[in-house]
Amino acid sequence: MLPPRYPQGCLGLALAFACAAAHGAPIPYATEHVIAADDTPAAIVAKAATTLPRPNQSAWMRLERTFFLHFGVNTFNEVEWGNGKEDPALFNPTQLDAHQWLRAVKQLDGKMLVLVAKHHDGFAMWPSRYTGHSSAASPWRGGKGDLVREVAEAARGAGVKLGIYLSPADLYQLKTNPANPAGYYGNGSAKRRSTIPTDPARFQSDPAQGRTPPPGRPTFTYEVDDYNRYFLNQLYELLTEYGPVHEVWFDGANPDPSVAETYDYAAWYDLIRKLQPDAVIMGKGPDVRWVGTESGYGRATEWSVIPLPTAPRAFQWPDMQAADLGSRAQLKPGSHLWWYPAETNATLLANGQWFWAHDKRPRPVTQLVDIFYSSIGRNANLILNLSPDKSGLVPDDQVATLGQLGAIVRATFAVNLARGARVTADHAAPRHAAPAVLDGSLDTWWEAAPGRSDGTLTLTLPRRTRFDVVSLQEAVDRRGQRIESFEIETWDGAAWTAPARHPADVTTTVGHRRLIRLRAPVTTDRVRLRITGARLEPTLAEIGLYKQSEDLLPPTIADRDAAGAVRVDHPAGGTIVYTVDGSAPTAASPVYRAPLAMPGSGIVKAARLLPGGRLGVVGVRDFTGLSPRGFTVVTADGEDAGHAAALAVDGDPATFWQTPWGGGRSIQVDMGQSHRIAGLAYLPRQDGQVAGTAVNYRFETSADGTHWQAAVKRGTFANVHNNPDLQTARFAPVAARFFRFTVLDDVWRSGSASAAELSVIPADAD
Repeated sequence: MLPPRYPQGCLGLALAFACAAAHGAPIPYATEHVIAADDTPAAIVAKAATTLPRPNQSAWMRLERTFFLHFGVNTFNEVEWGNGKEDPALFNPTQLDAHQWLRAVKQLDGKMLVLVAKHHDGFAMWPSRYTGHSSAASPWRGGKGDLVREVAEAARGAGVKLGIYLSPADLYQLKTNPANPAGYYGNGSAKRRSTIPTDPARFQSDPAQGRTPPPGRPTFTYEVDDYNRYFLNQLYELLTEYGPVHEVWFDGANPDPSVAETYDYAAWYDLIRKLQPDAVIMGKGPDVRWVGTESGYGRATEWSVIPLPTAPRAFQWPDMQAADLGSRAQLKPGSHLWWYPAETNATLLANGQWFWAHDKRPRPVTQLVDIFYSSIGRNANLILNLSPDKSGLVPDDQVATLGQLGAIVRATFAVNLARGARVTADHAAPRHAAPAVLDGSLDTWWEAAPGRSDGTLTLTLPRRTRFDVVSLQEAVDRRGQRIESFEIETWDGAAWTAPARHPADVTTTVGHRRLIRLRAPVTTDRVRLRITGARLEPTLAEIGLYKQSEDLLPPTIADRDAAGAVRVDHPAGGTIVYTVDGSAPTAASPVYRAPLAMPGSGIVKAARLLPGGRLGVVGVRDFTGLSPRGFTVVTADGEDAGHAAALAVDGDPATFWQTPWGGGRSIQVDMGQSHRIAGLAYLPRQDGQVAGTAVNYRFETSADGTHWQAAVKRGTFANVHNNPDLQTARFAPVAARFFRFTVLDDVWRSGSASAAELSVIPADAD
């Protein structure tokens, strides 16, 4: 669509926007708008409503279901973050099969796989010309292995797009790393004219000398220091030798902030744009933002049009974790309005664990289903992580869990139950009538009549239909994001009523997709959608009605309470059988009749008993540590009002102990009797805030509360800021009645401490 003609004297894109508002002309559709100081509230809203995604973003949003894959030296050390000192000989998967990985991805109809090509440890998963710390130095495939190539070829064969994660942080290249004293990261080198790709033999001596690029590929020149030249060359390899790349993933993690290195993002972005123009740059980049948490849950109200304080080309793209990013209250003069959609990342493994370890288990399927609705259903893409084990295969428990999730999603969304309905609207714009919402295309849409910011669409179904999920999609590619509030109503035979919704689902924004779950299924032959608030004329490209597949859902195994009791139920009711020793339940297993006693670590498995003695999908819940029954707090350095120390051992993850800033770091607990223990379990506060969350800690034990020994002198919960899930650490078995937990450093280094739950792991838990 071409923008309208402007009055004479209005020059330049941003000036044109300002002139349009000043002259009362229609605001043009554009990928960037600037809010002028004299813009009226109506002009500000119009600019937000006419800000559109770029083509690479539109293609990315339609993927919806994408995957991450973390595999490397951390897998063999069973840690989340490496240290850059790993011996490449450690990396030797004996059964690695990238095709098996892609078969797992396809179970959820994944559209893209983002491979971790280099994590923070700096080990390159391909034979890079610019480092000896790579797969070429490992025994895998006789030193000829190239994981990026194997994944790229498997993805291409499976019809799945390829994305690349390349960690900006690099502990191997850290100048203070004794394993690599000549490291480039933070070495203080000057910026020099550098040809990319650089001749490896003259990387530092004469970086202006390039090497021969692949056929048809250009060379580039940048003024950069040693590490940025290194990074650009690795990017160049990844973006020119493995086919199309559709997402380049950067994060801001830096395991050692004591060493300073300035990333030349402008050069990185320029290289990506020129080598892979269809790719989106995710995280520390201008195309896709991290939703702000690694829990898998997006904001209940998620705007894709975000006001930036500066022009995008000058913006630094920090993590955006505020609850409100794009409401009218955030649209302030001087802001640059920019389409910046959210990606919601989550691990298939429980407790936010990215790399495999022998004691890590998948999340419950019911939680993964909830994550699906709370990410894709909240105007974000989901990127779900897979974690192959040391053999190089995605383990059976992850494959089975993903298969169950995929079966539930496919069964639920296989058929749009609104198909065949007659759709009417109380008004519509020319050429955008109501029936477009059921034609299966996001490129056609209903649009409200000019000047209207509301609208009612009524679906008259061909027969009475039972459903409990409503899907809505705006025409964001052509009209931006506009809907601010809506209501869903059904006809009960006498009147229109609003069915009760799932407590986590709200009827505010829509964007690319909004999924609303009803608290209980509704049967009706008429459904009404009332849009009650919007920025300019609202649009809807698609409406869907669906019925959740309850029979495929496993039983829900609840959190353990303070007494160690675990409740199990199923949305469809019926008979549930279970085991508490980790074995698979059978039709002859005990029938669940009352809460299960789980005083220590253990695995509960449960399944619904179906007709004919068959079992439904098995639910699994791994409980770590002792229940806090009999635990009492002996002393704590401090506590905020409403966040007493006793809440750290009350068995309720929704409550937490919190000390004031600078007001204390330690808590001492009496377990009531002696236990032989070999680990600790720490659950950070679960309210979405991280104040007081432990990064570095000390854990001590005592038999009498007087004489103490350090089980962990100084431990670290890696990545806990982004992953405030259950953290565990193991130590040599010891008999103790008392333990003391001290927060040495919290995420904000504020001198405070917090904990939702603290416990210990029995020595026989493994």
